[in-house]
Amino acid sequence: HDLVYLKNNLKNNNYDQDIFGEIENFLFKNYNLDCPVFKGILEYCQIYTSASISSAYDLLKNETGCTINWSGGYHHAKKKKPSGFCYINDIVLCILELLKKFQKILYIDIDVHHGDGVEEAFYLSKRVFCISFHSFKKFFFPETGNILDNGLGLGKNYSINVPLKDGIKDESFYEIFYVIVAKVIETFKPESIVLQGGADSLAGDKLGNFNISYTCHAKCIRFIKDLGIPFVVLGGGGYKKKNVAKCWTNETSLLCDKELNVKLPYNKYYYIFSPTFKLDFPISGMIDKNSKNYLHLLKKTIIK
Repeated sequence: HDLVYLKNNLKNNNYDQDIFGEIENFLFKNYNLDCPVFKGILEYCQIYTSASISSAYDLLKNETGCTINWSGGYHHAKKKKPSGFCYINDIVLCILELLKKFQKILYIDIDVHHGDGVEEAFYLSKRVFCISFHSFKKFFFPETGNILDNGLGLGKNYSINVPLKDGIKDESFYEIFYVIVAKVIETFKPESIVLQGGADSLAGDKLGNFNISYTCHAKCIRFIKDLGIPFVVLGGGGYKKKNVAKCWTNETSLLCDKELNVKLPYNKYYYIFSPTFKLDFPISGMIDKNSKNYLHLLKKTIIK
């Protein structure tokens, strides 16, 4: 990140006073309204970012084949500005750490929003291959991730964008995920993988428009796990809290080779998970606008 950006925006002493006291001060500090300032912002960024760097470091030391940081995955932050609730791009810093040892890194993003900040950071690089599966339409943040955007210079053809329409369901999502990722693994031969597992791609998310279940989401992660390539799993978006908690709890158990009872145990947050009190949650009846012809064209265009 740009040093001026860090100094001007993430210094806690900027926000010790009541920023809501004067409207002019509030508007000045909140020039980017989807990334509001708050007291403690520096510690907040340090905690999630250092956890992602530490995750990479553990892979470098060969202490494990997989590391997890659900508090990370802030894929929109840019070099000189925050964006989309993201202040520091921990993913980019995690990948940079991995590049100290591994020559080729594959980045996979299954958040409903395009992983624009990560793609931008490595758009000119052939050592980091970026794949993003996301919703793409006008007025849907960040409005980037066109299928034609595939890198520049040395990074030409080292970025893949998979623009999906509203309502995509399990079978279609996993099929296109499997076909594209398997092909990239075969040709690029990455030495390590970083996966951003944003849970806003789940059905019923308040900001998302996909219609996939937590089992499909986990199936994508299981596929990466079964490859046997060292990898980091990070969090990301997710705006229906109980579904996010269920999704990432299930995937943690999967990555740790543990089985969970679908029925949730009683705890002080039990009421939040009503009415089912189970790991699963209902899929909506929204229309899937991704026709077979459209998905076939996507795969054909990307894989060629």
